[in-house]
Amino acid sequence: MQVFETYMKVLKSKLPLSLIYVVVFLVIFIAMTAADSSSSMFGQEVRLSVCVFDEDDTPESHALTSFIGERNDIIELENDRDVIIDALYYERADYVLTIKKGYAEKLAAGETSGVFESRRMHDSYSTVYMGQLLNEYASTVKAYIAGGSSVSDAVRKTGAALLREVDVTVADFNDIGESSPFDRIMIYFRFLPYVIISAFMNTLCPVLLAMGRKDIRYRTNCSGITPGTYTVQIFAGSTVFLFGVWLIFIAAGLIIYGGQMTGGLWLAVLNSFVFSLFVAMMTIFIVGFEPPGTMINIITQVVSLGMCFLCGVFVDQSMLGEGVLSAARFLPAYWYIRVTRMIEGSEIYDNNTVILAFVVQFGYAVVLALLSVLIRKANFSGKRAAV
Repeated sequence: MQVFETYMKVLKSKLPLSLIYVVVFLVIFIAMTAADSSSSMFGQEVRLSVCVFDEDDTPESHALTSFIGERNDIIELENDRDVIIDALYYERADYVLTIKKGYAEKLAAGETSGVFESRRMHDSYSTVYMGQLLNEYASTVKAYIAGGSSVSDAVRKTGAALLREVDVTVADFNDIGESSPFDRIMIYFRFLPYVIISAFMNTLCPVLLAMGRKDIRYRTNCSGITPGTYTVQIFAGSTVFLFGVWLIFIAAGLIIYGGQMTGGLWLAVLNSFVFSLFVAMMTIFIVGFEPPGTMINIITQVVSLGMCFLCGVFVDQSMLGEGVLSAARFLPAYWYIRVTRMIEGSEIYDNNTVILAFVVQFGYAVVLALLSVLIRKANFSGKRAAV
């Protein structure tokens, strides 16, 4: 077990770097899932700080200003370009509206284009909604006038119609069983592939590359260790590291989100372990080509981001195109997400699909392990011949 012991010594020297990656990714990951599960603003009305410059100064324009002030905060600003830009930049004002001269006359004539001028720093949901509301207001007034109402009656009816309160009930499932903790931990498992790929490749690659240094390689070539034995011991060391890091992520998820393992969560844990095994074998396979140390981070980003975007980690599979999903079916992360979606209820559970997903992920791990053995055997033979 000389190779295994050497591997453990090299891993111990790289452990601080490994722990930095694990802790950093874990902290970012927890913050991201916590924000995703607790930052819902649905159903909450947002009041904007709106400045209105009324160039028309008519009862109709006054009625519009009053209408805007019902659900927003009207503020006063000097009608100066620099003052307005400064207020928008420092967010003292969200929306600056100018009611142009001739507004009332155009409404009476049934014209609604060119009656407003607006300024805002950027397009947010609220500012876009304000623009749509103004257009809806002018169109509604125009419709009432076309129906025979006077301008004053049309303005009054429009304000009453658009300000009418509607009772809205937002469903809250937090009181049904353990749905809220379950949802949060499933978000954790959904994003786990990105963390696993990034953490494993950024920590395992330096260790494996260190094991391939000339002094260690030449000593190994001069010994009686066969390529197969060498590779098996490398696999054993990587598996120990894999199991340790995987346990850290699983334990952290369970502690943070309740510490309870029920129902499909056991299946999610098994799914994450099989995927971790694939990532470990993929890392060993990539390092077999002996890439420069400076390329490791680039390779990691390409593999992690590419696989996660294609397979539905960052964007749900239901939102991906059929062409993307057809290509993603050849990647293990796709099948990992399929199982996760079934566990969380986004997809109908099918036992055959779950078994197929495990077979695909484990099959990739086995194939990459065999290819790694062949690559290391070729490297071993070539370098032994060189010695």
